[in-house]
Amino acid sequence: MRSLAVWTTTAVVALLGVANAQTPAATEAGASNVDLQTAVTAYAAYQSDVSELRASTMRDAAGLETALDRVARHNRDALTRGWVAYGANTAAQSSAFVQGVRDAAAYYGRDAVIWAVTVDPSYARGLRGGQEATNMLLASANADSARIISVADRYQEMAYSLQRQRWANAVAPQQAARVQRIRSLGRDGAPSDAVPSEVAPRLAVTPLSLHPASDPSVYGGRRFWDAVRGGEQVVEVSSTPAAAAWRVNASRGEALDRMAAVAALQALDAVDTNQSAVTRLIADPRSRDCFEMAQLQLYQCMSAARFRYENAFCLGQHGLRDIGTCIGAVAQPDATAMAPVTGHGGRD
Repeated sequence: MRSLAVWTTTAVVALLGVANAQTPAATEAGASNVDLQTAVTAYAAYQSDVSELRASTMRDAAGLETALDRVARHNRDALTRGWVAYGANTAAQSSAFVQGVRDAAAYYGRDAVIWAVTVDPSYARGLRGGQEATNMLLASANADSARIISVADRYQEMAYSLQRQRWANAVAPQQAARVQRIRSLGRDGAPSDAVPSEVAPRLAVTPLSLHPASDPSVYGGRRFWDAVRGGEQVVEVSSTPAAAAWRVNASRGEALDRMAAVAALQALDAVDTNQSAVTRLIADPRSRDCFEMAQLQLYQCMSAARFRYENAFCLGQHGLRDIGTCIGAVAQPDATAMAPVTGHGGRD
């Protein structure tokens, strides 16, 4: 199966170039504006499917097909907007950041700050309190990534164990049709009922209404997506380091800038009057490209698969691990913060 993954990489790089040439740039506003709440639902749908995959086991061919459909039924553009919108709502829970934005508006003028964050998203994280908001975003992204990757580990281990089962070790029938079905699901996106009814009410948040830094079970917290399941499903999936142990990955920092810029508009109650700018800001091109690459890798991996268990491997590697990696890539370990203190002390 390792050779299967390696074989697909070159083909996907070529396909990604073709796809980008055939589709509008992600930074261009769509035909209609996208409401933040609607956008967040797409990310919640993916995380809800991750929860379902974690709780289920592939015991037969039908179970495998259901699992494949779950990871495939997410549109890359909607997933991008949803993740950035989720981050924006998370950053808007930082009291220091919200106060910093409002102080800037009081000093420079509300319209001036609104203009600044819409034309230069990096402006928002540079305001007073921006570091606190950044730390919250890094902690959230790292936890969400670790959660997805933990489920990816489970499915890839399952793929190896399935080789010993007759139904999974059989040649996958009608593989070309299966791949076409998976592609169609990715184009259409998750259905309206993909988010459980008990989760939907917890997606509606307002600035400064929650404290994800101190309560990991609330929106934006490290264990939010586990907590919404309730009961025994609430599991600590990773020991996320303190926010100080992470720093922004410069190559992906634009996603955090966009999250903070939208959060700044929320702090100024300026989302509704700047909906076109919000729609543009949540369409982060680098994140979109990363999600697209993961999808193309999934399609190519499945196209190269011969046996059923190989489809399970593709699911774990590209439908889950690659997506989790895209999300977690905004953060990287801060070697300075984690290094032991040496010497006899320092100066204040």
